[in-house]
Amino acid sequence: MQAVGLVAFLTVLGLSTVSASSANISHSYHTSGNITTGSIVSLDPARSDYVEPANTSNGSRLVGITVADNDSLLAVDPGSGTVQVATSGNVNTLVSNLNGEIHVGDQVAVSPFNGLGMKAEPGSHIIGLAQTELTNSSEGLTTQQVTDRDGKTSTVRIGFVRLTISVGTDTQTATGQKLNSLQKLGKSLTGHAVSTVRIVIALAVALVALTALITLIYASIYGSIISVGRNPLAKFAIFRTLGSVMAMAVLTALSAGATIFFLLR
Repeated sequence: MQAVGLVAFLTVLGLSTVSASSANISHSYHTSGNITTGSIVSLDPARSDYVEPANTSNGSRLVGITVADNDSLLAVDPGSGTVQVATSGNVNTLVSNLNGEIHVGDQVAVSPFNGLGMKAEPGSHIIGLAQTELTNSSEGLTTQQVTDRDGKTSTVRIGFVRLTISVGTDTQTATGQKLNSLQKLGKSLTGHAVSTVRIVIALAVALVALTALITLIYASIYGSIISVGRNPLAKFAIFRTLGSVMAMAVLTALSAGATIFFLLR
């Protein structure tokens, strides 16, 4: 999804600034416009010592996150008319839930919106590792309507998460690998990439378990009906046996479900 630049710009300006203390080192850079504290920035290829809001189109030039002048332990070349860009340490960063909720330990990457991060996806440009989370229940969220290039409108939530800065590329596709159809299916179900072998084993377990359950339940019910018809006086014993078989079927289903869960987690 590529967002309309004006919408992203207004979105960033609509948020209140949050202190981003504990940055270890920050460098002074020039900008061609106002950049909100906590924004992700990339180097401007046209001018030396200039930065611009980062997005998916310029993510390969990621440099860091903007902070207030007094929010870093070591500020290099501070001066008027410039912004301080943290290149290491823990920094409060503007993010959105465009690619899903962000939890502690998730990698955060650039998004189609200027200056905003999102949960990383394979092959994306990483800005750091989340130390806090952004969920629908997080405090201080701002809800915005955004429009992509195809004219499709969607709602995203925007807020701050604390990141440990670590610029790089998602290692899931660093070697150029792409998700196959099974991996895409696994990711759609679990929300993260799963190896093909695990998906195949999980499908095999599901198929075997389903076949066993259908056979077991059908045979048990059919046999019980036949037995009761032949010997009505033994129906209580027959139903008791049927109940035991049903309990075994439930246990089999739970075991298969647990196995599939641990395979795909």
